[in-house]
Amino acid sequence: MTNVTSLEGTIVLHGAMPQHSSVLLANSTLRATVGGSRYVPTTPGHARFRYGPVLVLDGVRLLSTRFVMTRSTLVCGGESCAAILVERSLGANLSSVFYMDNCAVMSRTHGMHALASHLRVSGGSVFSIQNSSWTVLTTAYYKGACVFGDIAVDGGSVLQIVSSTFRLGFAMLIANTLSVTGGSWLVHRDSEFHTTYVVHVANYDGVAICDQSVWSILHNKLTYGSYSPFTYMTSDWSPPSDTRPTIYGVCNELRGSPVTNYQEDLNI
Repeated sequence: MTNVTSLEGTIVLHGAMPQHSSVLLANSTLRATVGGSRYVPTTPGHARFRYGPVLVLDGVRLLSTRFVMTRSTLVCGGESCAAILVERSLGANLSSVFYMDNCAVMSRTHGMHALASHLRVSGGSVFSIQNSSWTVLTTAYYKGACVFGDIAVDGGSVLQIVSSTFRLGFAMLIANTLSVTGGSWLVHRDSEFHTTYVVHVANYDGVAICDQSVWSILHNKLTYGSYSPFTYMTSDWSPPSDTRPTIYGVCNELRGSPVTNYQEDLNI
């Protein structure tokens, strides 16, 4: 799909994409509002709510599939809005790629919001937000750019945020648990975060970075967003007692000053 202009419309992708296929959304402008959109969530218990999404990923599974959004603008307005809505979880497996490249996402409440759904990136796959701008300026608790139930990255896969700018309130990435295992990578590089938390994991013991996996934090700029006058890389968390997570942090800035103590400055 290229050169699409939509007002109060919703693009819905459902189920497993054909293996070895490509899905492309390029050079498009999609706008919707909670009051104008006719999309009704199909997740049990959510039918009465409206989110005004411009894109819905309903049980989407990528199997050796390329999913690319590029040079596009996604805008959602109104209370409880979510520009991208995920239902019945989102998965990328068998060397699949999910790219958002050179996109602008603007929403009042959520950028990408998952309803009782999880994100799994496995089998050498890549989930990447790059060269993009996200603006979600709500001051509400537990609202942010990307919100999931559980996030799992395994099997030599990559979840990366690269060369992007986030102007947010509470957090950039929100989940109940976050696991990076099996030689996988979580990457935050060359990005600018205006938010209280870059990563917020609700469960205190819900973060696992192990099995030769790495969290790479390179050349980022962090400052506070609209939720509070503080900013941290993570919420409070404790790694499992039998693991020592590998975290690389180099050349990062906090409110204009170089980060010298990652535990004290960024809560890592």
